[in-house]
Amino acid sequence: MVSRSYSLAILAYPGCLQSAVLGLQDVLGYAASISEHPVAVETISAFEPGGPSFDAVILPPSAAEVRAADVPELPGYTADQHGKGAVVCSACTGITFVAEAGIAAGRPVTTHWGLEQRLSKRYQEMSFDTDQLLIEYSDLITAGGLMAWVDLGLVVIERFLGYGVAARTAGYFIVDMRRRDQRRFRRFSPHLRHGDAAVLKAQHLIEVRYGDALSVKDIAGASGLPDRTFLRRFKAATGMTPNGYLQELRIERARDLLIETSRTVSEICFSVGYQDPPSFSRLFTKLTGLTPNAFRKHFARRDG
Repeated sequence: MVSRSYSLAILAYPGCLQSAVLGLQDVLGYAASISEHPVAVETISAFEPGGPSFDAVILPPSAAEVRAADVPELPGYTADQHGKGAVVCSACTGITFVAEAGIAAGRPVTTHWGLEQRLSKRYQEMSFDTDQLLIEYSDLITAGGLMAWVDLGLVVIERFLGYGVAARTAGYFIVDMRRRDQRRFRRFSPHLRHGDAAVLKAQHLIEVRYGDALSVKDIAGASGLPDRTFLRRFKAATGMTPNGYLQELRIERARDLLIETSRTVSEICFSVGYQDPPSFSRLFTKLTGLTPNAFRKHFARRDG
């Protein structure tokens, strides 16, 4: 069996922190050298449409103020990569291009706490939670301060190459894995670069609206395909039914909330789109092997 290959791109826009670009090259390059999967790591400074697509594109931070107008082609390039299935990743000021690309879709994102007020004023549709070092979705990962590119790099490595490679990389560079530990029995990391643009639109809808009362017809509507055609193509692209996919994503978000917040199980149940806490608890137990309360007790953060 041929190992799946991955392509990762560092978007070296004018004014970005060169130490972050070089550091990401070193960290990702080392991970590639020890991975069983073929991995190509590229640094790109020309953002032309129609170029190759990547599994992930990384927007490094800048030590100076970032103005999207200084790199007018980058937001469109970022949106185009996202539309082709890339996971868009930003550290600190790199969030500016995420905002300009319009791909956060109202979901909470993070950046440097000192930027929150200015960015919230400029991008009023954005939701910022700068208490979080990292906020991770299937299609979007954002990280906080100037040095958060280290954590972001480890997240990308874990996402594509696995926890073992991420842990070995962290050990090699003697950096803390922070929250990148094995607190889940498994991760739901859906395939996005399958090449079916209509199905990808539906996946993006689920990612943004998983907490709503979504029907298969709602999801199919986002794809623009007839219902039966959509069901066939969704299963072919993702290996799952739309309802199964939605269920997995909701439980993944519930895991995050149990680990990272003190919300009650009922509050988490409602926030991820379920209306019956006992039924939610049974489903959670079925998929994770633990009740929500037992999962929280075993995996919750123990900082300090």
